[in-house]
Amino acid sequence: MSSSMFDDTEPAVLSDDELSSRVIGYASQIAALTSRFLDHIAEFDVRKIWVGAGIYSTAHWLSWFTGLALRTAQDYVRVARVLQTLPILHDRLATGRLSYSKVRAITRVHDIEAREEELARFAESASAGQIEKLVKSLRTIDRGARGRNAAIDSRCTWKWDADGTLVIAGRLNPVDGARLLAGLVRAEYERTRVEGDPDLPRPVDEAAGTVESGDGEGDVAGGVGIADDDPTSVRRDLWRHVPSNIAPALVGMADLAIDALDMPEMAPGAEILVHEIAEESDDLRDDDASEVASEDATREARLDDGPALDDNQRDEMRCGATVRNIGHHRSRRGPTLWWGKKRRVPNAALVRVVTMRDRSCRHPGCGRTRFLHMHHVKFWSQGGTTDPDNLLLLCSEHHRALHNGAFSIEALGLQQFRFYDASGRVLLDAPQIHAPGGWEPDERVAADGVVPKNGGRLQLGYATEVLYAAWAWKARRATPDVGLASVA
Repeated sequence: MSSSMFDDTEPAVLSDDELSSRVIGYASQIAALTSRFLDHIAEFDVRKIWVGAGIYSTAHWLSWFTGLALRTAQDYVRVARVLQTLPILHDRLATGRLSYSKVRAITRVHDIEAREEELARFAESASAGQIEKLVKSLRTIDRGARGRNAAIDSRCTWKWDADGTLVIAGRLNPVDGARLLAGLVRAEYERTRVEGDPDLPRPVDEAAGTVESGDGEGDVAGGVGIADDDPTSVRRDLWRHVPSNIAPALVGMADLAIDALDMPEMAPGAEILVHEIAEESDDLRDDDASEVASEDATREARLDDGPALDDNQRDEMRCGATVRNIGHHRSRRGPTLWWGKKRRVPNAALVRVVTMRDRSCRHPGCGRTRFLHMHHVKFWSQGGTTDPDNLLLLCSEHHRALHNGAFSIEALGLQQFRFYDASGRVLLDAPQIHAPGGWEPDERVAADGVVPKNGGRLQLGYATEVLYAAWAWKARRATPDVGLASVA
């Protein structure tokens, strides 16, 4: 590979062919460099260099010190560990013949040590998307081969999208799926029930094909019972079919749970929290020991850890009894509530304020949201006050490390804090990353290494059939032929 490919020529002056060649060449080098990166991560993990105050895994260290998202760092660590036992895939990645995306997908296959040769060969002529599709199919087949009674975990995820909508995606096992659908049907019945609908479905006499009613018997046609003399007794068939659009029923289920179930005083995740932001000059009224903007003074409103609300949405929220408003001045960092030296233990309103401000453990790079402790930065016994300027959240591990002298905290005022390590150096939330100097391209990597060879449309059925046939043949060869036992 020509080193001139990595000179400082501006992309804008390159021809189309030169630009294409460089993009491909850089991708091949990135794959090779990623291999070395993973080798270093694996050794780093084995030596446990990451062990220290407040660091609980290699992935956590990577997330803190290299700027990776925690989920990405966890993927890197998983792939780094497994690649140490996969020489073929390791070589393909190190020489830029397979991209990291392909290798990451392949390492999720069951019994990969016995299958890597065929999958590595397949991956060289397939795209990353085709590999992902193949791996998904292999995992499904393998799960079925291990037995229909194998446990299937239900999983659903959610996120606020860029347009302010909530996106829900998931997969439920058969039992959980059936329970959800049954609940949706009930919620849809409750949501659309009108005057004259019965509170419960009337029993059906299947033998007679009729529905019992208070006035007598009526015909049943298509699951809809019609009493002879009462036109208001028409029943919609909501007890038999799940609505095609389950969103209204899903929201109805949530409303039923919110209205029916009581929660502790401090349960932010179980409440609908609306942050209302007012100008500094606007007056705020005191509501439940926390500042809440008046309706006239409010300039902006948003859901807690979610999108902004327009005026109509905000007005709709204000009609709900389950909504809690949290007021803010624009020039302040959050709600304020001071107890000073009057009490040591913060009350529920103060706990809510600090929790809404911090969200998680405040130690740089931590982010844990479970088992959090309310900590006085300046100890109460040493004159510290009970107010937001002196309180923050620490997870149990960091709280213990603090009291053991592993790090210290300084309260700066205005609800700002600074963390120091044991030697007095400032701990940053995002340490700066410096590019190493003197890097040279790996000459072993072909300029077009990552480009699939002889690729084409993925025939998934044919591909899985060939792969499993090859693996079955390898398994038979690996099993010694004992033949017939000799008879003495």
